[in-house]
Amino acid sequence: MACQTKQLTCHHRWPVIAVLLLVWASSVTECSKKRSKLLEEILNAAESEKDFKNWPPLYDSDKATNVQVKIYVDTIDSVNEATMDFTVSMLLHLRWKDERLVKFNMQQTFKGLTTDFLEFDSANIKRIWVPDLFFPNEKKAFFHEVMITNQISRLYKDASILHISRLSMTLSCPMNLRFYPFDKQFCSILIMSFGYADDKITLDWMNVTEPIQSTEIDQEENPIMVNDDVELPQFKVTGQSAERCKKRYHQKSGNHSCLEAKFYLERNITYYVVQMYIPSILIVMLSWISFWLNVNSVPGRISLGVLTVLTMTTQSSAVNASLPRVSYTKAIDVWMSTCLVFVFCSLLEFAVVNVLSRKDSLRDFSIRRVFSIPKRL
Repeated sequence: MACQTKQLTCHHRWPVIAVLLLVWASSVTECSKKRSKLLEEILNAAESEKDFKNWPPLYDSDKATNVQVKIYVDTIDSVNEATMDFTVSMLLHLRWKDERLVKFNMQQTFKGLTTDFLEFDSANIKRIWVPDLFFPNEKKAFFHEVMITNQISRLYKDASILHISRLSMTLSCPMNLRFYPFDKQFCSILIMSFGYADDKITLDWMNVTEPIQSTEIDQEENPIMVNDDVELPQFKVTGQSAERCKKRYHQKSGNHSCLEAKFYLERNITYYVVQMYIPSILIVMLSWISFWLNVNSVPGRISLGVLTVLTMTTQSSAVNASLPRVSYTKAIDVWMSTCLVFVFCSLLEFAVVNVLSRKDSLRDFSIRRVFSIPKRL
């Protein structure tokens, strides 16, 4: 009897669960439709305003629109000394508040939604104003569009907008190679507004109020984040810092608010020790073998000396082939020149010893005898 009662209870429970699932699915569908309809209404109302997407939110006022920036570096593909640039792939986060959307009563509009924001896709992003940022030290750049344009925006209750885009850039990176290959470099990403001075648009780093080193704050709050899996063949990323700057881009349009993201790089010297320093040391030691050869072994000593000199010259040329033609002396130049002097001195030593060894035989030698005619003739 108890088993039959338990079975009846179970049979009655399943219809209740099914009804609850149907109610939940319908509510989710209704909420999704409500969100899409709400987003369309907001965009249509905003587009009805004159020049809504062409001007900054506070363009007609005395205040400047504040745009906060955050960078997540996904990969650093290469650092090239010859062209003095580096290639980076990153996610660029921009956050600003569009006061023109406040009049739509955003708090009341979002009432009943399960989330605090509405998403824009890449098509709807074109219907709102987006900061006209550019990168002054950029050589070439492009947005990723596989499979779709990698851009998204979110509209929050307080009328703030978060815009995220994925892009890859090759940027200029001036380097000081005086201590090459024991040098440390830093490469920067400069961000500015292209058309507006700091009285219309100001740029700030997200989550911080002062220029700060990345090691002093939590990783999640860091305005510049670097993927832990980033690995370069010749460099190691030792840190990054977020700084502010001001530059006069147009001659008479005032100062432009500027942000600078610095990446500190330290060169790995293992490659250079194995490929340059150890071979050059062995070549110098090889030139010393001529000291143990007999002074009369002229062919062997000449061949060994010339061979080591040519090898050092070739190695020095190969090292500088991958570097820019700078006007100052690098640390590797001092090393290669010292090694070349050593091997050249070994060849010069043979010439001196050879002359000294034949000094007695040349004592009675005279140029007059070469051109004189024997008396017997």
